[in-house]
Amino acid sequence: MKSAAHSHPVHPDLHRVAKGLAAALIHAGEGNLRAHLTQALGRHWPWLTRLPSALRQHFGVPLRAEDYDRLVAWLETYRPFVAAFKSGLPWPRIRHYFSFAPKMAEAPAPLRDLGLPVFDSVADLTRWLQLSEEELDWFADTAGWGSQASAQALQHYHYQWKPKSDGSLRLIESPKERLREIQQRILRELLNRVPMHAAAHGCVRGRSALSGASVHAGAAILIHLDLRDFFSSISAGRVHALFHTLGYSHAVSRYLTGLTTHCSHSSILRNWPQPDYASAAQRRDCSQQARKLLSRHLPQGAPTSPALANLCAWRLDERIKGAAQACNGRYTRYVDDLALSLPENSLARARRISLMLQTIILEEGFEAHPRKTRIMTQAQPQRLTGLVVNTRPNLPRHEHDQLKAILTNCVRHGPASQNREQRENFHAWLAGRVSYAAQINPARGARLQALLAQIDWSR
Repeated sequence: MKSAAHSHPVHPDLHRVAKGLAAALIHAGEGNLRAHLTQALGRHWPWLTRLPSALRQHFGVPLRAEDYDRLVAWLETYRPFVAAFKSGLPWPRIRHYFSFAPKMAEAPAPLRDLGLPVFDSVADLTRWLQLSEEELDWFADTAGWGSQASAQALQHYHYQWKPKSDGSLRLIESPKERLREIQQRILRELLNRVPMHAAAHGCVRGRSALSGASVHAGAAILIHLDLRDFFSSISAGRVHALFHTLGYSHAVSRYLTGLTTHCSHSSILRNWPQPDYASAAQRRDCSQQARKLLSRHLPQGAPTSPALANLCAWRLDERIKGAAQACNGRYTRYVDDLALSLPENSLARARRISLMLQTIILEEGFEAHPRKTRIMTQAQPQRLTGLVVNTRPNLPRHEHDQLKAILTNCVRHGPASQNREQRENFHAWLAGRVSYAAQINPARGARLQALLAQIDWSR
């Protein structure tokens, strides 16, 4: 698959120099801006002549501490400054650093008592992660933001293609050990302290597929929608906005975003193990998925991605929850599986509500998979997250019967005869299946556990 064309790569020092100049400008206050800029760079540059007037026109004076992030972003797009890094001549460098640390903003009122770690500056984040500035830049890759070449050079991730239930493939992007440790700390000490929406049941502590399915047990109609490419649909911009909402400055949010998002290189997609497409629709789906993977996104496989995805979907959950309440229904989301149940058995009304939900999903930057949208009445098995919820959450009958048959044959003929997939720890796998079945239905589970206890594992 061919990579999309991209612009001239950003010089790795441009962002760092922009930060140094922004600090010098704020330090100058109402003083001589050009003198401070010259001192910061160690000499006068031709493009400095018009920079102060451009700054005054855009920001006014004096420049304030709260302007720091906007200043950095503005400088990174100021053409004469950017051109100085593309001329082939020696580029600007910061020779004198002005002390400046923008204070972390106060989080919104509902989030103020969460005990989130305080990072007034990128230096605070660096110390918290026990990294050097160079290591933080390397792991976050803020200089090469969105650059496929950078993603290939840094190689912070392992890649694996895994089949989906519909026969298509998903790309699992797993961070390597050092980056995984960084992400686990961000998850453990920052993201896990932020409350998730009440409708979110997937990858949320204390909630599960069972808790989400239980909400819809016994409903007259169940509407199920699946979000297409859920993780890769959440862009770095959305993640950055989330961190900024928590009170972190644009600079700190940029680094946190860089540590938790990823841009896959086109070489990964060229090795996509799916050369033939079953239909034109499947070809379009793959092309759309590839475009998302080539942009900076939440990597499916990173420990921080489920929590970030849940938080970034807060507005989606809130809007659909409101729609459900207006329809006298109930709503839950398990990762990318959305469910809305209704007490009235009206297929026509359910279809209208389904279309309304798909509109909300599109407006919130996601897309419902059209071939996976289902409306289920009590006259058919109402399946949700692997469970049947017509009366109460239960395993599908064929899955229970299959598990019971495996246990019975293990008792009669020995467990080796049933380990057809050659699992390394068949005992643990089977015990896990039985434990899950018992959690779903204790009465049935007790009978399965009795069979498990009869197995002679020495045979």
